[in-house]
Amino acid sequence: MPGIILASQSPQRKIILQTLGVKFQVIPAQVDEQQVQIKNVIKRAEMIARLKAETVLSLHPNKIVIAADTYSAIKNQVFEKPGSRDQARQMLKNQSGKTAHALTGFCYLDKKNKIDFSTTVDTEFKFRKLSNKEIERYIKNEPVTTWSAAFCPGYPTGAALTAWIRGSLTSFTHGLPIELVAQMLTKSGITY
Repeated sequence: MPGIILASQSPQRKIILQTLGVKFQVIPAQVDEQQVQIKNVIKRAEMIARLKAETVLSLHPNKIVIAADTYSAIKNQVFEKPGSRDQARQMLKNQSGKTAHALTGFCYLDKKNKIDFSTTVDTEFKFRKLSNKEIERYIKNEPVTTWSAAFCPGYPTGAALTAWIRGSLTSFTHGLPIELVAQMLTKSGITY
C-alpha cells in the first residue's frame, strides 16, 4: 500500500495530486465539519483540514496524510456547499460581480519525519457580473450542490465565471495548493 493518504473525496484534489506522479490512496475523512466552531473564517479552514488529517492519521499512524478543506468567503460570509439548487442560485447571485476569497485549509502530517504542518491558503478572486440566464444555465447543467460556493473553477464552465485571481492557482482550481504539497513531500524525502 502507498505510504501517502489523501484524506479527501474531492475528484479535483485527486487529479492535481496525481500530477506529481506519487503513489497514494484516497481515504476520505469521516468528520462533521460543523463541529469546528471558530469565527475567524481563515483559521476555521485550517482547523477543518487538521481535523480531517488527524482523524485519518489516527487510523493509519504510519502513513503521510494530506488533507484540505475549501470554501469561499466575502468578508465574514462563508459560502460552503449549498444544500439545494435554490441555495446555489442565491449563492451565485450573492457572489456575482464581487471580490471573494477562496480559503483552502491545508494539513500535512508525517509522524515518521516529525512533520506537522497546517495553514490556510487565501486566494483572492473576482466573479464576473453574472446574468440571471447564465446562473440558471450553470445550476441546470452543473453539480452545484457538490461544490463550496456552488461553483468549481477547475472546470471550464466554472473558470468562465471568474474575472481574475490573485494567489495559488491550484488551491483555487482544485482545492489543493500543489506548491505546498510538493514542498512537504520533499521534506519527507519523497521524490517525484
